[in-house]
Amino acid sequence: MPGSSSPSTGFAGVALAEPAAGLPGLFASPAPHPEALARALSRVPPGDLPILLDRIAFHRIDGLAHRALSLLPAGEAHPWLKFTLKRRHQRQAARALAQGLDLAELLDALDRAAVPVAVLRGLRAAEWIYRDPGARLFENHDLLVRPGDLPAAGPVLRRLGYEECAPRSFRRGGTRVDLHVGGPRTRGSFIPFSVASLFAEALPGLVAGAPALLLRPEDDLVLLSLDLIRRSFGRLLEIADLGHFLAAHGRMICWEAVRRRADSARTLRLVQLALASPAAVGVCAPEALHPGALDPVEGFLLRRALELRPVALSGQILLALARPIVAGEETPAVVSFGRRRDVRSAS
Repeated sequence: MPGSSSPSTGFAGVALAEPAAGLPGLFASPAPHPEALARALSRVPPGDLPILLDRIAFHRIDGLAHRALSLLPAGEAHPWLKFTLKRRHQRQAARALAQGLDLAELLDALDRAAVPVAVLRGLRAAEWIYRDPGARLFENHDLLVRPGDLPAAGPVLRRLGYEECAPRSFRRGGTRVDLHVGGPRTRGSFIPFSVASLFAEALPGLVAGAPALLLRPEDDLVLLSLDLIRRSFGRLLEIADLGHFLAAHGRMICWEAVRRRADSARTLRLVQLALASPAAVGVCAPEALHPGALDPVEGFLLRRALELRPVALSGQILLALARPIVAGEETPAVVSFGRRRDVRSAS
């Protein structure tokens, strides 16, 4: 598989290799590749730098690209490119701070209302995976609550000035909050598990300095993997989330627990395929979750994802291959992934 040859020693079964996605993969890799990055940048004509910036912006890796370029010696990257990415990183950090204040206010209010909540992706990823508020762009806050707590969560949001603009989606100014309740029969959800089962393994902690439940790392990894499949490998940032997660927290992962959680909703094959994609940023998942032999369609879709040319609806295709629909019956994952979310939306 691209990116998996001659891996260097990694951690807890996670290995590092040359990113398979070329220059964008070098920008987004959790491991520094200064020599390879400098060589790749030297081949970009100055007139093509705006095109490169557009590509970086499309994949939402502006902050990661800034961090990668900051490791290069002076003169190894075009000053305009470095300056532009530095400013984008600063703007993302400032926006994350403002969004974090809004999130902390909401989490404190939910805590006072005795509504347990877990924060998914977004600021949680910026804090826990990247440890850098400017590294990851996000547009909304995804909060996981128990279905029975929805009647209490809604009024809390409204008292803080949020308006419900769609079912379980609230907005106040530039801040959007989406409530997720999980469960195999929640249409449009990327969480085919009961919230009770996820919260049972969670620990109390802090996100944005406010109280929230922290899902166990194995569950976070499974949810990130399933969300990547749901988004059909649309942008490199979501693949980078998985790669940086493995690089930062691979030592604490119990791979058998990952298998059990994925198996509980019959999504193990989808998780295995998702975990093959961080080869794009130079991270090879452990052998314990290697997808093994790929059928021709799986292989084609995964190659296109690693080339950053994902096929539209590839997530739905992989779902259909992994979980055939029995005549007259929808499987839980089919219901959960039933509504495609446009690739342009990101959290």
